[in-house]
Amino acid sequence: MDEIGMARASEPVRVAKYFPAGFLSDPMADRCPECYAELPEDAIWVCPTCRYTLRTPGSAKVGVGFMVLGLVLLGTYIAGPERIGLESGAIPTDLAALMIANYPLMVIGAFGLGAFLAAAGALLIRREQGRAFAA
Repeated sequence: MDEIGMARASEPVRVAKYFPAGFLSDPMADRCPECYAELPEDAIWVCPTCRYTLRTPGSAKVGVGFMVLGLVLLGTYIAGPERIGLESGAIPTDLAALMIANYPLMVIGAFGLGAFLAAAGALLIRREQGRAFAA
């Protein structure tokens, strides 16, 4: 930097105080972080050389979120669904009674939906790994 704060041609241009411009402009790296092989433009999920997973599918992330919700629901089920304030008047009494009666189904449903979405994401990655291996 010169005396007025301008960057010289030999220095990298900084976008903010902390990150160089090259770091922020490229949404995805052009090399695999595992084997450092050049990635083709169509490599979105898996490195074609070493089959390293580059990105986690969104369905798997949502599935993990539903499983965490299932853990929270399991904790409230163990504490007792009657004690969490469903009958306080915030929601209609019939709906609160229905939720308390079917609370185990909500817990199992949250875990099941989370496991299904995580498995769908894992199968997407497996399919892409097989496609990269065949190519």
